Amino acid sequence: MRRSLYSFLGVAFGLCALPTLSLPTPSLAEDLYTEHYGKFDLHLDHYWQAPLHADSHDDFGAFDLEPGLLVEWDNVQLVMEPRLSSGDSGAGRVDPAQVNIQASNAHYDLLVGTNIEFWGKVESFNPVDIINSYDYTRGLTRGQKLGAPMVKLSTPIGPGQLVIYALPQFVENIYPGSASRLRTGAAVHSDAVSYSGGANHGDMGRALRWSGYFGDVDLAVSHFSGIGRDGRFLPQSDGRLKADYSRITQNGIDVQYLRGDTALKAEVIRRTGQYDRLGKMGSYEAGIIGVEHNLYDLAGTGYDVVLLAEFAKDSRKLDSHTGFQKDLIGGARLLFNDVDDSEALLLVTRDLDYNATTTRLSYSTRVTDNLVIKAAASFNNGLEKDANNAIFANDQYASVTLSYSY
Repeated sequence: MRRSLYSFLGVAFGLCALPTLSLPTPSLAEDLYTEHYGKFDLHLDHYWQAPLHADSHDDFGAFDLEPGLLVEWDNVQLVMEPRLSSGDSGAGRVDPAQVNIQASNAHYDLLVGTNIEFWGKVESFNPVDIINSYDYTRGLTRGQKLGAPMVKLSTPIGPGQLVIYALPQFVENIYPGSASRLRTGAAVHSDAVSYSGGANHGDMGRALRWSGYFGDVDLAVSHFSGIGRDGRFLPQSDGRLKADYSRITQNGIDVQYLRGDTALKAEVIRRTGQYDRLGKMGSYEAGIIGVEHNLYDLAGTGYDVVLLAEFAKDSRKLDSHTGFQKDLIGGARLLFNDVDDSEALLLVTRDLDYNATTTRLSYSTRVTDNLVIKAAASFNNGLEKDANNAIFANDQYASVTLSYSY
């Protein structure tokens, strides 16, 4: 897979002068602007309950190194931001997270290479977000997006922007190893993958998204057709599991309405070709609605508080593969408004079918101009009753991340 991915990138860079776009061709005599930068993240995790699996550990250390290079000439940019990762919970790996060439003229913006995309509006769960696969090395509920190879074309349409994606190379998820926490009962093969439901590894993915503003309304509609990022697991003769991916089609809407200090948000999708929790393929609808309200300068403290509440529903009910089949989420974000960009977040998720609760706390602040520290903790109650998440019932944890930028 890696050879084909890098071959694609080599070809992709050569596509950036597509004559149909009439993009400018820079001359070698023009001055180039270059910038070197990067980030190093050190993650430390501790799980304080005994693991459900004897081979799982309690303490983990991991790092991500993300060197960056920006080269600009005329209206063309070369961006190189690969991610190098390693640690106790997985073998070393290199992800070309954002390695691309971008070019623009008066009518079009073109990106060719790998990129990380985000679609959505709400805080807790984004059903419309579909472009990228995930590295789940640190746990199935703590995924990190992997770069997706793409050709991305953007152009203004009416009061908004239309973005069209061609996704020529499917990137498989990376799943936790046997020593990890927040994993399936059996370990997932790292080198055994299958495709079903009309899918094969060489399938071309296609997507588009139009987003625009109508007064106080921020609206986006999206479509995706290709290999789904949420695979099912098939048991193998050696006791391990194999990831199996199907071809899906998804149509979605995400919207935000601002009224004074309050924001109303929603995301709704219809997806076909997806395997549910029991491995049955079918179609379903899912959505999440939410509200956020800002309290500025709370009680004269200089702090801002953002209160939020969300409700998620899935038409498959208890057979949902996401776990957000009927969930109520509430929380608050505290903004200290200081020079260190300090903020804290409390998020409580209540599964209304299983009466299970997950509580997440996080705090981040800038220690120096280059160093940011983030502390987080996750607690649960009654999770052993949740069919989707019972395997994580003992996986309560605290984590610290040090991020150094240069």
